[in-house]
Amino acid sequence: MRTLGIVVAVVVVLGALLWWWGSRASERDRDKNLISWWGTRNGWRYTTGSDGLLDRFRGTPFDQGTSHDVQDLLSGNTIAGRPGLLMQFSWYYTPDLPQSSSTGSSGLRSGICAAAVVELPSALPALTVRRSAPEDVVRGHGIEFESGRFNERFRVQGEDRKFASDVVTPQVMELLLDDPEPPHFRIDGATLVVWRDGKVSAPPELGALADFAGRLLELIPAFALEGGGPGDGPISTAPPALLGESPSGAIAFLQKLDHRGYHLERYEHVTTLWRQHRWAVCVKIDVPTTWPECMTVPKALAPPGMIARFDDEYLTGDPAYDALFATGTPRPDFAKVVLTPPMTAFLTNDKRAQRAHFIFQSARQAQLCVMTYGRLTDQSLADTLTDLACDVHEHLSPQALTFRK
Repeated sequence: MRTLGIVVAVVVVLGALLWWWGSRASERDRDKNLISWWGTRNGWRYTTGSDGLLDRFRGTPFDQGTSHDVQDLLSGNTIAGRPGLLMQFSWYYTPDLPQSSSTGSSGLRSGICAAAVVELPSALPALTVRRSAPEDVVRGHGIEFESGRFNERFRVQGEDRKFASDVVTPQVMELLLDDPEPPHFRIDGATLVVWRDGKVSAPPELGALADFAGRLLELIPAFALEGGGPGDGPISTAPPALLGESPSGAIAFLQKLDHRGYHLERYEHVTTLWRQHRWAVCVKIDVPTTWPECMTVPKALAPPGMIARFDDEYLTGDPAYDALFATGTPRPDFAKVVLTPPMTAFLTNDKRAQRAHFIFQSARQAQLCVMTYGRLTDQSLADTLTDLACDVHEHLSPQALTFRK
């Protein structure tokens, strides 16, 4: 009986660990999806980044820990007209430190921060401006200014006092003092980094860091930013491989456009449909209602050895359509008003449709999504898919357009 108890305990513990790990993985996937949607809708490209990318930047917060893990990276956009990055990354110290309440039972100490990084026009002396901390008492004095209120709230560190005075102008002091919880910032070489410790609770917090960096660059005199030697272009010259890959389930790049009277979003992402990781382009049209889910795919697109079939298969009764397409939905009544005879005839006879997937679903509102394999850099493919999405929408019946789940 005792042995059984031990086995049961082990099973319970393993089950709890698996549940915890699964919930953490699900949470990470959800966070990546939210950040990728927000970032790509605001002109950024989403990738996972790489540890090697952090090696291109010096000093805090990049020098914390003995190892790093970039969790989210937004690139391909500018901050105040300069090449920029938005990122979230974790840092770790190896567990050979004295164990304490801050390290946990394993001795591992870790942290996470979010940062906006901007490439500067010239290489500049190192300068850090951050909120004061209790431990500053034993660290000695930093660079102080005439404002006692500023000196009390902030610690400025750097070897070049004149450069510090050029950067931390009265206007910069006012920007920092007016913010109840301003981020930290550091200039080092050809880089400005603005960061906050801790995980972002919502994607717009990354945008707030970019806005703060932009405001900061507006207030720092141009002569202070351009007075150094030639910069090494840590962002603009970074090899594409350092930006990492786009994970499945996250939006890599998104375009907004108006076409044929529709407000569209078209984006590229890595899909795992048919258990294959492939780049795909999707065109999305919002519909002002709420739909249940319905998906239809050409059977010919199934990989060799696989059959295109849904567990909740729906047959339209149109032999030509049902021979070419597989449809799945938990709501046959919805599929009936979507896949009307005019719609099935259109899809059956349109060659574009035989290379695309069609998804009718709801997020906050109903969405018509038309997807095919490829990249947005293929302009002909993107335009063809966009027109196909518009054509499908125009073939939707009035009952489909007003259907509510």
